[in-house]
Amino acid sequence: MPDTGPDTASDGLYDERPRLYDAIQSEWNYDRDGDFVRDALDARGTDPERLLEVGCGTGEHTRRFAARGIDVTAVDVHEGMLDVAREKCGDASVEFRRTGLPDLDMDDAAPFDAAVAVRGVVNHLAPGDLDPALAALRDRLRPGGVLVFDNSPLPAEGNRPGLDVGRDAEGEIRYVRVAHHVATDDGRLDWRAVTFTPDGDPFVDRRRMTPFADERIADALAAAGFDDVDVAEGYGPGDERSVFVAVR
Repeated sequence: MPDTGPDTASDGLYDERPRLYDAIQSEWNYDRDGDFVRDALDARGTDPERLLEVGCGTGEHTRRFAARGIDVTAVDVHEGMLDVAREKCGDASVEFRRTGLPDLDMDDAAPFDAAVAVRGVVNHLAPGDLDPALAALRDRLRPGGVLVFDNSPLPAEGNRPGLDVGRDAEGEIRYVRVAHHVATDDGRLDWRAVTFTPDGDPFVDRRRMTPFADERIADALAAAGFDDVDVAEGYGPGDERSVFVAVR
C-alpha cells in the first residue's frame, strides 16, 4: 500500500464516506453493547438522566441510548459521521457536538451521570494523550458518575493485509477492502486500508492507533482519580475487548 509518510492520516472513510462506514459495520451487535452499558450502570445504582457519548460515529449506539429516555450529548471529531448521526436520531433528545479526546471542549456542559466511549475510542489516542483524556472524562462526570469504555486487542507487532468483502441482503457486493496494521518506531500502529466500491473510485484510508496494555489503562484511571474500577472480558461472547467500568 502507498506510504504517504509516517505522520499522514486520511479520514476519507469517517469524513467523506460515513455511509460506507455503516456498510462495513452493518453486522456489529450494537444492541449487545447498549445492553452491557445498561447492565453496568444498573449494577452501580445509576439510572442516568444525562449521558455523554464520546466517539459517537454515525449514531448507532446514540439512537439506542436515546430510545431509553436518556438525554444524550454525543461528540465526535468527524463532521461526516455527525451528519449521519443527526439524521438517524431525528427528534430524539440528543445534542451533537464536534469535539473529542483528549481535550473535550465542553466547559459549558453540566456534569453527566455517565460517560461512554465504545469500540476503541481510546486506541485512537497517542500514548501521551491517555492520561489527559481520562482526566477530561472524569471532569465531565458528577461525583459517583460512571465511565464505560473499552481497550481493543490490537496487534502490537502489526499484521498481514486481510481481505474483507461486504455484501448486502441480496448478496450484491457493497465494497471490497484490503487492510492491515503496520508497527511504527514509536510503539504505535499505522492502520492502512484500500477500499473499492461498485460506484466509486478506490480510496486510501489510514490512521494511527495505539495498542495499550490493560495495566497502562488501569494506571491512568487511578491517576485520574477513579478508585472503583472493574474490567470485563468484552461486551459479550466472542468480543475480545477489555471493557473498563469506572466510578468517579
